[in-house]
Amino acid sequence: MKINGVELPDLDLLDLEVAEKYEKSLKSIENIGEKVKDMTIVESIKTQCNAIFNVFNDLFGKGTDKKIFGNKVNLLTCLKAFEELITCVNEPNEEIERFTKKYSPNRAQRRAKK
Repeated sequence: MKINGVELPDLDLLDLEVAEKYEKSLKSIENIGEKVKDMTIVESIKTQCNAIFNVFNDLFGKGTDKKIFGNKVNLLTCLKAFEELITCVNEPNEEIERFTKKYSPNRAQRRAKK
């Protein structure tokens, strides 16, 4: 997967350990909007970017934030990189949904009527 122009290993969310790590990372930023609500702009940028840095470090190893963002702390860049991560991770889920729909009980019932 490519995030902010940096090649990272793909995340296999069908692997239990990876899925647990991913879920834990997402929970850590779940209520970030409420957290930064009354902060100054500087505090808000720092808090949100650090939270995103931590997600990447948790998932791909310490120092990944420096590979992706360098020494720059830019909220828009962080949000775009996070969006890229979520998009890449969700692609296999769509494939699984197509597969499971193919063999859903509804389909089996329709085939039995023929």
